[in-house]
Amino acid sequence: MAQAYDAIVCGGSFAGLAAAQQIGGRVLVIDSLEIGDGETSASAVPLACLENLGMTHVIDQVHDDIIIHTRRRSQVLRFFPFCTFDYRRFCEELFDRTGADFLRARITGARAGRVETTEGAFDAPVVVDAAGWRTVAPRDRRRAARAPRKSFGIEARQPFRGEGLHFYVGPSRGTRRFYWAFPAGDHLRAGLATYTGDSDLSGDLRAFCDDLHLGEPGPVHGGFFTSVLIDPVRDGMFLVGDSAGMCLPVSGEGIRPALVFGQVAGRLAERVRTGEMPLGEALAAYRAAVSSRARGYRILERLQTALDVLPDPLFADFARVVASRRVLTWAVRAYWNVASPDLLTDGRAREPLPAAAIPA
Repeated sequence: MAQAYDAIVCGGSFAGLAAAQQIGGRVLVIDSLEIGDGETSASAVPLACLENLGMTHVIDQVHDDIIIHTRRRSQVLRFFPFCTFDYRRFCEELFDRTGADFLRARITGARAGRVETTEGAFDAPVVVDAAGWRTVAPRDRRRAARAPRKSFGIEARQPFRGEGLHFYVGPSRGTRRFYWAFPAGDHLRAGLATYTGDSDLSGDLRAFCDDLHLGEPGPVHGGFFTSVLIDPVRDGMFLVGDSAGMCLPVSGEGIRPALVFGQVAGRLAERVRTGEMPLGEALAAYRAAVSSRARGYRILERLQTALDVLPDPLFADFARVVASRRVLTWAVRAYWNVASPDLLTDGRAREPLPAAAIPA
């Protein structure tokens, strides 16, 4: 007989924990890894995200500048403050806030009302799929349920210090690499990603670390991520994070949208739990909230496609134009609003869908 919960969250990283934090009652979080294991990203977000979550104590370093290095020049951009942070501490402390039960298991299938795992079946009126690009769709439909653009990135932590978030643009050969070097207190996170799905990047990472005189790469982590927004509702479930293709194209920033839309989904799920809203109405409201940001995603997707093949001199010119005051002011506002950190709260929000999430 299946065990019953008020809500089940599939996935114990950013999106899942953000959703679980907003849901009261008896909640179960399921993941194949322990909370805090399995870091795949550079763990960098706008400073406002951690400020609004009340989690500034997990910050490793704050950065005011973004520096884009092309073969022609280096261009400084000042969007808004970013920070690098401790992934394990963040996840463990956010999970503690949820008050949820945790099950370490592999999810074999999920739909509205039931989640099946290697440790048995579990029932709940609300299910959140935050399991990442693999999703928790039934096995026979899993491939079709995934976001269409699958990208890949890897990263190593090197014993160096620095200032600013540094991006390095590799030469365009139809499969352009995007590299980064993010200082994080007592170490530096060096990595690269490609939006073409190419996962054979180890040699490129070694060459990048050698070019920056960082030495041989240390232990490497990384994985696939999705960057084409898809329908955030499926089989009566809320889809959040990579399950819904929410990683932002161009920047590769996935943590911020995972946290923002995770909390929005969790607030609506809480409405369902308390009987204030039927599940269908809550799912429709969630779809509308995500869809209100779809135009920003589409613009970034098209820009990403162009940047992948843009000749190197034109890429340098593009970075210079973006840095101009008029363009930068518009770009900062638009990029912020795609997944506004203003929606994040350090506790359960009174309103399930704050005004900033609703289309103007």
